[in-house]
Amino acid sequence: MGAAMLGETMLLVERQQKNLTSSAIFRHTELTLRETEVLSWIAKGKTNQDIAEILSLSLRTVKKHIENIFKKLGVENRTAAVLRAQDIL
Repeated sequence: MGAAMLGETMLLVERQQKNLTSSAIFRHTELTLRETEVLSWIAKGKTNQDIAEILSLSLRTVKKHIENIFKKLGVENRTAAVLRAQDIL
């Protein structure tokens, strides 16, 4: 970072990350409760396999939930889905 010069003021802007809990996502989107749980785990950086184990689902079911999430949020990847959910909240 630079230093403020005479007559200048430095302003530090920090973006707060919204807490993507499944209940918050569920209230503000058309996702099902299970889809919101999956999206919440995606936001925490979990892999499809991790999510399957955590939620006691098959890997194929997790992939189907993710496909539905992408379609409903109008996105094409995991990062965009998380960012879209943050924008909604």
